[in-house]
Amino acid sequence: MPVLSTAMKKIFPEKSFILSTSHAHLSAVWHPARGHRLVILCHGFTGTKTESGRLFVLTARALQKAGLNALRFDFMGSGDSSGDFNGISPNSQIRDTLDVLAWGHRRFKKIGLLGLSFGGGTVICAAHQARPRPDAMVTWSSVPSFRWWRPVPPSDQKPEPGNPLIPGHRFYSDRPKVDVPEAYRLLDIPRLQIQGDQDIPEFAERFAVYCPQNDPQVRHLVLPGADHVFTRWEHRRRVIAETVGWFRKYLA
Repeated sequence: MPVLSTAMKKIFPEKSFILSTSHAHLSAVWHPARGHRLVILCHGFTGTKTESGRLFVLTARALQKAGLNALRFDFMGSGDSSGDFNGISPNSQIRDTLDVLAWGHRRFKKIGLLGLSFGGGTVICAAHQARPRPDAMVTWSSVPSFRWWRPVPPSDQKPEPGNPLIPGHRFYSDRPKVDVPEAYRLLDIPRLQIQGDQDIPEFAERFAVYCPQNDPQVRHLVLPGADHVFTRWEHRRRVIAETVGWFRKYLA
């Protein structure tokens, strides 16, 4: 484990550890802050706890600076966690999220979930299944439906155990009974969905259809010019600021 300098510890006292569950050993980084609030960050398909362009690192540090604990982790079969990517599925990621959420509930009073893309659909379904549920949620460029998204394997796909990019057959069959749209509508917690108008068209269109319009604790924010992972710095700053503001308000 890298040793942080004294100066870095004062600014970013980040702690790497293994969060072991009955199913996997999940590699995690905790960004400690004072207080009783925690935000759990869930990465996207083929992503890791660092995310594209270190997006999750920047977000976790911004949350920490705002006085919120942050935990980013690798799903089973991704990044530094145990297991093969060949064995993942939407349900395996939901299970991982529920396990990490349970870890958080044992240590913190208020918990928020943040998910990007595949991680967005994951946290929506996990929040619906969780007891107790998280207190607030933010999703970025969320997969709008597991029923619709990647329903069958490509005809030329040849799953290989250990391949870090190609999922196995279970990925296409092991999906939640309550899909993303239904789960999102049934939730009664504050929830913010952010995506760019240059995102995958079907993502924005489908999500907008089932995002409640008249609930003051539900917001669907579309950023002009932004892509799926908010590549441009101006979009990243906005996304991170909106996310930190949402959690500071609803995890108070």
